[in-house]
Formats: sequence, structure tokens, C-alpha cells
Amino acid sequence: MITVEELKNYYPFNKMEEKFLPLLLNQFEVMDFEKGDDIFENDDNKINAKYVIDGVVEISYPTGRQKVLKSTSLQSYYPVGEVNTSKKLSSVVQSKTAKVMIMNNIFLDHFTVWDNLFKETEQDSPLRGHESYQWVVGLLKSKAVQMLPRGHVDQIFKNLEPVYVNAGDEIITEGDSGDYCYIIVKGVSEVYKCVADGEEMVATLNEGVLFGENALVSKEPRTASVRMKTNGVLMKMIGEKFSSLLKSHVVRWLTTDATYEMVLDGAVLLDVRETDEVANLSFHDCVNIPMDKLRDDCESKLDKSVPVVTCSNTGMRCASAAFLLATLGYDVYSMQGGVTGLLKLIEKLET
Repeated sequence: MITVEELKNYYPFNKMEEKFLPLLLNQFEVMDFEKGDDIFENDDNKINAKYVIDGVVEISYPTGRQKVLKSTSLQSYYPVGEVNTSKKLSSVVQSKTAKVMIMNNIFLDHFTVWDNLFKETEQDSPLRGHESYQWVVGLLKSKAVQMLPRGHVDQIFKNLEPVYVNAGDEIITEGDSGDYCYIIVKGVSEVYKCVADGEEMVATLNEGVLFGENALVSKEPRTASVRMKTNGVLMKMIGEKFSSLLKSHVVRWLTTDATYEMVLDGAVLLDVRETDEVANLSFHDCVNIPMDKLRDDCESKLDKSVPVVTCSNTGMRCASAAFLLATLGYDVYSMQGGVTGLLKLIEKLET
């Protein structure tokens, strides 16, 4: 791995605030390759930015042009294939071994937006003056934010407001309506759920974690309480802003016709209604995981390699499910019209 001082030579890090470089250096992965290996065999230049920090690789472009890239050359300070991000490249190691430094391209692109915004903000901006900016890394690495187009990332930061909290403060309460979502800038919080004999702590949240967003998507009551374990600082975003910036890009809607075609092609129809609702009326080939059990049960019942279409009786509930699954890495859509609409379509097709 290179040092922070050496990272200053690489693009686009040579243009960034120096205080952010230690954070970024920790986001790199270093992979070892041997002669004849293609460094893009398992991904492409659209997914990951790759820098050759030791060795020699030969790049083959779709046009047939070839270029030899040495780690000792000035060209090695730029991502391999940075000039062509539209088609998959082949970059074969020519030296005995090679080391390649890798960073997710979406994260890098979004962090560049953050860096530019930071430079433009006033000295008294709430985005400045933090002891650590690890929260920015955590926010930009969240699945929901990674789905945003580049042009919307700066709007997230521009709509954040700081909240100073103390140990024991309850930030959100189970059963309440959702007005805000929060990012932990400093401190630790704990998540509690009501159980028969009181409440149970189910998770601990650290710096950079986004929480409280699901209730904003579903418009349903909070499903858990979040309480500060320590003193700290949060950033909050009002629900309306969150919905316009995130929900519209993360939740992808399908008509009942398109849903039925996807199911015929192998997609999983996920019914997120309660068990008694499904027993009363349901699509026979669906998978049922009630909304409040989705986070815990999705891994055992859903395959991330298979598209998922969420459905319910209301658009809000299946949108909330789709949002949650998207943040967990599923290829997910939401069906318009509810289960009743799908059953009517099938009845029409069968007559």
C-alpha cells in the first residue's frame, strides 16, 4: 500500500483536501496479480478505479489499440482505462507480479462531489469543523446514496442540519411517525424494539450510519427506537427532502403487466403483507416475508442474484420494502396496483 504522502500524486486525490486523504487511503483494496492475469477479469473499469502501484500491465482497448502501463511512469498516477469507461477493457500483467490499488468508482465519484462542495462552503458551515469526517465516508458508502446520480449527491449535504445530543437522548421512538432521518457524525447509539416484557436492544450504530430512513419511505410508524449511548453529534435531513433526493431514485416501480413478465422470467415476487393478509388473498408463487421481519429473514429466503419485485396492498409498504432491500444489495423493484391488481390481470389473461 502507498502512503498518504504518495497518494497526493494520484488523480483525482491530488486535487482534494489533504485532510481527507487518510480516510480515502483506508478505502483502497490492494490486489496481487501474476504474469498473464487480466486485472479486469472479474469486473470492469466502470465498477472500480484501478491504479498499478507495482509492475507492468498491457491495456487492450475495444478499438484494438494497446498500451503498456508501468508503475514507474506518470501514467500510473491515473486509473487504468480512465479514458474509456463505456466498454470493458483487458489489462494483462506483463511483469512477473503486479500490485493494483482498487477503489469503487461510484464512491470515488461521489467523494469528489463532496470535496468540491466542502471547498465552496463558508467557514461557518455546519459541514466544516468536525474532528473526523468518517461520517462522510459512511454516508457515501451506504447503498441508498450510491444509487444516486452524481448531480444529486451535493443536495444531500446541503440539506443536512447538525443536532447535538447527549447520552440517553431518544432520537426516534417506536410507533411514532417519521419526520427525519439521521447520520451519526460522532458518538454511538443503540436500537431497541418492544418485546413482551419491555424492550430489547437489537443493534448498535456507529459513526457514518444512516438511520430512520425506512419510515420516511413507507409513511408508516417507526419500527424501532434509537437512543444515544454516548454524547454525540448527528446530522438530520427532513423527510420531504429525503424522499425527493433518495426515494425517487432508489425505488423502481413496475406495472402489474411488467411484474408478471418478470416473474415469468424468473424474478421472485415478494409479498410483504402480514401472514393473515396473505392467507386471505395472495399470488400462489410469491414469497411472504412480513415487513417487520424483512431485515432478519431476507438473507435466508432471497437470493441476491435473482431480481425481486415487492408487492402489498399499498404502494408505501412495498416501497419501504424495496428501499430496505436495495440498501442491502438486492436487485429490487416495487409493483404498482397491489396484489389485487396482479390477480385481476392474471384472471383477464386466463379468460
